[in-house]
Order: sequence, then structure tokens, then C-alpha cells
Amino acid sequence: MKKFILISLVTLLICLANSSVWANTGTVSPGDTVNGTLEEWDGKLADDCYYDSWTISCEKGELLTVIESSGKIDPYLIIYSPDGESQWTNDDYSYETMPDARIDVPINISGEYEIVCTSYEPQTGTYELTVDLRQKPRYFGIFIGMDDYGWAYENAPKCDEDAHYMYRTFIDAGLMDPKDGIELLNHRSRRIDLENAFNEIRSKIGPDDIFIFFFSGHGDRVPVSTRDSGVDIDGYDEVISLRDVDLPDNDLRSMLDGLGAGLTMVVIDSCHSGGFAADLRSLPNTVFYGASEEDVVSAFAEELGAGGYLSLFFREAIDGDADLDGDGVLLIGELTHFLKQRLYEEWEVPDNSMWGFQELVSERGTVGQDEIFCWFVE
Repeated sequence: MKKFILISLVTLLICLANSSVWANTGTVSPGDTVNGTLEEWDGKLADDCYYDSWTISCEKGELLTVIESSGKIDPYLIIYSPDGESQWTNDDYSYETMPDARIDVPINISGEYEIVCTSYEPQTGTYELTVDLRQKPRYFGIFIGMDDYGWAYENAPKCDEDAHYMYRTFIDAGLMDPKDGIELLNHRSRRIDLENAFNEIRSKIGPDDIFIFFFSGHGDRVPVSTRDSGVDIDGYDEVISLRDVDLPDNDLRSMLDGLGAGLTMVVIDSCHSGGFAADLRSLPNTVFYGASEEDVVSAFAEELGAGGYLSLFFREAIDGDADLDGDGVLLIGELTHFLKQRLYEEWEVPDNSMWGFQELVSERGTVGQDEIFCWFVE
């Protein structure tokens, strides 16, 4: 009898030890993917849901990404800041990844963050936890603004200011080092100046960096002699007007091709700028925003103190206004929605169709709407 009790006790201890190992409650490191199990002997939250607790050390300025996935339970994530003052929660991150839970946390306080893996309702079962820490990417940019066209065109009021303020916005938001941005304004925006700027950026940019190409000024459409293999099917090239020449859409594509950035953002605030989308959509990791469709002109926004509407709204976005859920992380989907909404709010429908109906054009190719463009650190 004593022998049976002793064997039973040993068996129970072994089972408890094994369950503790399987739960994998403890410390995780960046890049870890670990398996855990919610079991009946785990601790319970106030709603009677079982949970496991993990910790990870983070430094200010980083971005913590945590994903809890499972085919056995409905995952629910909670993250606590080191001081206990901040809490982040998530149930279903997106329709495409349901029922997975995911949280992206900009790290404002260095220290140990607690990750609580639980379920939406009391459940037991296995889950997978993936943890990553990202350093802030390096942002590079070329900012072109043309107001004074000299003899070639009528001036484009405040478009040079659009470029300058865009450059300053990225700096003031803490995203860009001043030396990593190049301003090409008015007489300094010749084609040779642009080519030199691309060569300089190309020599410094890396695969984890983000590149911004911004233009505000005049744009046009010019006939092409042959239709470009299904790209310019309307028989026109769209162009942006530099100081000395018009730069066609396919030439800009060639300049961007092979740049090597992890993400490229192209923002063109000019008439007919939407036509650039067809040429740029095949470039990997590239997002494009144009102020109007390829056969529509773009209005000036002098009443708002800007050259173009898109220029102003994009600055607002980088200032943090496009962070629609207030989590400190700006997704491509949030950015696109914000820009379109702002255009609808501010642009007045013309009394007749002479000037067309201006609509924002966006193209993100292979870039998902959940791709992170930037995060904000207090």
C-alpha cells in the first residue's frame, strides 16, 4: 500500500513538472516562437480565463510585436508596461488572420514588459507565441517642390513650401535625420539635381530602411509614339515638371528600380499624377499616392496655406493624425484611409465638370494594408 502511494505521488510530481515545462511560462527574447498550453491548473484572470505570463526586455524607441495564434482556442493578448500604467489588449487582429491576436507596442519606457497569453472565453488548449522587436528604421527622402518655373510654366504657388514643410515634418516627428533628406526646390530641381540626389541616396540606403519620394508642382500628360506593353494603354505618359524638363513616369520608375529600400513611399501632388501608378505598381515594396487620376487636374490648396491638398494631408498624417486607433503605430491601411477621408472633407466639388472630379489615387502593389510605415515614441 505504501509502495502504491509512493508511486502515485512520484507520478503526480512528474506530471506537474511536465505540465510546467509545456506551459513555457517565463522569459522570451526577440525572434522567439514558443509553444504554450492553457490548462485547468493555470492561473485565472478576473473573467475566469486561464493564462500564461511571459516577460521580455525592451528599450525605448523599439517596436514590440507579439502574436498569439492557435487552432484550439480563441487567442487573447494582454501586454503591461514596466510601470503598470499602460495596458494593450487584442482579440482578433484582422479578418484575414482570425482568430489570431496581435499587438504592436511602441516602446516609450525601457524595462521588462509582461505578455499575458489567454483566451477570449474560458478555454484550454495549445497556442503559439511569436515575439519580435524592431529597431526604428532609417528614413531617407528626396523632397521636390516647384513654385518658380521661370519662363517654362506658370508658377505653382506654395508648392516649394510643400516640399520644405514635408522634409521638416519627417524631422520633427523624429523619423528622419536631417542629413538623410535632400530638398530640391525651384532652381535646384533640374533633372541632373534629381539624378545626383538618387545616386547619393543609393550609396547609403539599406534593405531595412524606408525611402520617401515627394513631389509638389506641375504635372502633365504627353502622347507616346507606341503604347508601352500594356502599361500606358491610353497612349499617354504622365510627367512631373522639373525646373528644366518634364520627367516621364517610366523614367521615375527606372530611378526607383533597384534602390534597395525595405519600403518605398512615392507621393506626387500634381495634375494627372495618378498615371504614375501603372508604372510603379510592379516595383516591389512600393506604395504610391497621387493627387488625382491620370486624366484629371489637381487643385491648388492656397486657402489652406498649402500648394496641394495631398501635400497638406500627408503632413498631417506624419504628425500623427492618421493613427486612427491611437496605438502609436501608423499602418499603410490607416494612412490610405486618412488621406482619402481628408480629401473628401476639404475638397469642394466643382460647379461643373470642366476641372474634373479630383480623387486620390493609391497603389500599394505587394505591400499589405497592415504593413507598418512608422511608429511614434513620446
